[in-house]
Amino acid sequence: MTLNRVDLADIHEPRRLARAIHDQLGRLDAAIPVVDIARGLDVSDIRLDAFDGFEGMLLTDAVRSSGCILANTAKGSRRARFTVAHELGHFLMERHVLSRALGFRCIADDMRETREGRRDLRQEAQANQFAIGLLAPRYLVDPLLTRDPNLKDAQRMSALLNMSLEACVRHLLDVRREPLAAVWSYKGRIRYFVRSFAFPFITCKAKSPLPQISAAFRAVSNGRPGYTEVQETNALAWTARPDLELYEQTRMSDSGHAVTLLWAVTTDEDDVADDGRPELDMPNFR
Repeated sequence: MTLNRVDLADIHEPRRLARAIHDQLGRLDAAIPVVDIARGLDVSDIRLDAFDGFEGMLLTDAVRSSGCILANTAKGSRRARFTVAHELGHFLMERHVLSRALGFRCIADDMRETREGRRDLRQEAQANQFAIGLLAPRYLVDPLLTRDPNLKDAQRMSALLNMSLEACVRHLLDVRREPLAAVWSYKGRIRYFVRSFAFPFITCKAKSPLPQISAAFRAVSNGRPGYTEVQETNALAWTARPDLELYEQTRMSDSGHAVTLLWAVTTDEDDVADDGRPELDMPNFR
């Protein structure tokens, strides 16, 4: 695959950078060939293997003359594809300052980073934005979306794009206009959550049990793998807003892992914090 890296040199916004690559690729009707793309953009070596202690690594120099990407396959090939795209983002965004003498070393939390505070957090968030933009172009995603938010849309996205369900659920929150949140849990305890900017603050904490008054608690207690229906739930299970109209849906796996989608029906006034700004704060789980 031949791509023109020179045309990408002055693009620093991650989503626009991903779109520029797709402009060169043209429209595809299957999973994005991320390894071929990386090789076509001067990444000379890509190693997919089970590694200890990191999810991905980029070996390069300050001017990005060439690079080598290592991606951990211990959590599956779909996770490794996202890792390759993430490290390619570090490689192409030349304003990213190397985190070590010979490149970048990224851990699991970096693959979920969304914050833009400190430089290191901002760089990881931007690499994630680039990765999802590269692997999930809107022309492939939009036809998969149903009228209302549904976890099954993320499942179809995962199958078509060869991406992990976790990444696709996170992307679902980005592409939908509704105030949404997603809560990941294991054996009834919350691992972490993300929410779109308009979703109210979530009162639950990492490592705490799922709220007993939630539909998610009932689904996990039942233990039956599959999807629940989207159903109205008690807003106080997840928020401090008793007046909120809230819906939830859970996908339960046979391994004890679950993800719960929360959908808040809010007015325009609800979408703004008391100081007039959209609510952007999110609990720090690092």
